[in-house]
Amino acid sequence: MGNTILLVDDSRLELEILTGIITKDEPFRNIVTANNGEEACRMAVRHQPDLIIIDWEMPGMNGIDTLKVLKKNDLTKNLPVILISGVEFTDKIKEAFSEGAADFIQKPVNPEELHARVNSVLRNYAHFKSLKDQSNKLTLANHKNERILRSILPLPILMQIKEYGSIPPKRYKDCVAIFVDMVDFTTKTGKMSPSVLLRELHELFNGFDAVIDEHFCTRIKTVGDAYIAVCGMFYTPDKIEIEAASAAVKIREYIIKRNTESQIKWEVKIGLYNGDIIGSSVSPSNLSFDIFGETVNMASRFQTMCEPMQINVSESLSKPLSEAYKLITRVPRKVKGKGVMPMYYIHHPIKTIEKEEVVLMPAPSMQ
Repeated sequence: MGNTILLVDDSRLELEILTGIITKDEPFRNIVTANNGEEACRMAVRHQPDLIIIDWEMPGMNGIDTLKVLKKNDLTKNLPVILISGVEFTDKIKEAFSEGAADFIQKPVNPEELHARVNSVLRNYAHFKSLKDQSNKLTLANHKNERILRSILPLPILMQIKEYGSIPPKRYKDCVAIFVDMVDFTTKTGKMSPSVLLRELHELFNGFDAVIDEHFCTRIKTVGDAYIAVCGMFYTPDKIEIEAASAAVKIREYIIKRNTESQIKWEVKIGLYNGDIIGSSVSPSNLSFDIFGETVNMASRFQTMCEPMQINVSESLSKPLSEAYKLITRVPRKVKGKGVMPMYYIHHPIKTIEKEEVVLMPAPSMQ
């Protein structure tokens, strides 16, 4: 299988030209493209390409700004980047290399030069990955196999363990914690056989996972019947609050649709709260990943104070969400450690966020 190369340019014609040059003698190379810096950063996290080639003179987030963002992200900082520019300035070349670029190419691009530089960077990166892999195998040899780790760790954290061998504590800013709880779980499952119970949870959580992944969020863990996810920890969409709310709404819609097709009916309560989150392993001898802090605690409490099949959000979330969703103002509730707090239910979208059928919920009570 060939290398994956991410090409970034606001010009579709330039992308086609670069693709043609790069794949002329290497037809098995996998080319993915992005039209701007923001999209490039998201795709770099998702595809983990072997090389990124970025045009410097893009509107908005230009090439050098995109490079800086990539180098600040733990998941993309080691990916090699070649910058291409149509303006010849020595200072630009110096800046590119000082910010971590692997190479710099002047426009108009010479096909032979591009081939040579691309092949050189790919060889160097392959050697770098080989050395990393050898080191990572020694680190992972003392732990359970990767398949088991994938079932208990978010993928970005597993990648971090491979790279560093540990999960150092880190503060993730401006996140949205999502807590989903199954209503009357103990009562409903009391007469279920273990196999039926596990099948139900497996199907439900797989459905939740699909929604969470679609909206750039990350499943952190499940605790019994509770499902915990975060938006904004490893992926940074333009509107984190909207993505988190959309994920919550689609989880509710998934439950509604599933209830029409399954004999076993479920209801959920969902709580959302935004702020900083601390993530780390609990113990050096245990690779389990967990999240901590006020944001996590408050999301849990907002879920607890929620009615079945409703999504309870904080006042700080209500402001950005009010542009996209009809919100129901609840009677303020007393929250442990915080006093009386305003709360809001997400009712239905004001405008279409995704081109799909939207399931509207009946208006909840204000309590």
